[in-house]
Amino acid sequence: MKFSNKSKIIVYLLTSFFASYIGYVLGNAFCISNCLTDVLLNILISNSVALGGVFVLVNLSEKSITEWNQMSSEEE
Repeated sequence: MKFSNKSKIIVYLLTSFFASYIGYVLGNAFCISNCLTDVLLNILISNSVALGGVFVLVNLSEKSITEWNQMSSEEE
């Protein structure tokens, strides 16, 4: 089973929004000399980590649901 593209886009956009906010807060909290660079770097790092994790979780969920459905159909 695959998730619809619309639901994937919504999940990725929400993840990107919240990761950007977290990166913004961290960038301002740990600002040393050039705040704009720190903020952008933290946003980039938090987005790449969060989106990478969500990508892996979505793919694992699709695989797990597919295997679950196959096991259920074999039992019948």
